[in-house]
Amino acid sequence: MTGEGGVDLERIVGQSAMRIVGVKPGTTAARLGAQNGDTIESINDMPLVSVAAAYQAADAAATKDRIVIKGKRGEEPYVTVLQMTK
Repeated sequence: MTGEGGVDLERIVGQSAMRIVGVKPGTTAARLGAQNGDTIESINDMPLVSVAAAYQAADAAATKDRIVIKGKRGEEPYVTVLQMTK
């Protein structure tokens, strides 16, 4: 599914997680270092049970002062924390 915000996602069957399958150059996701194949497991502790839920979680997180994205690159877990300025 093509999404806004710079990434295209696909659901990982059997998991509450999404795989990045496309990163648009020049977007926030690209500047943050998102790569094809990265896994996103949660956004602000919201599990990602579907692609639609992932984009909804991202939209909801965009209204917060802090966004926490948890996932994996290969087998290595990562946490990205964005402190939003208003």
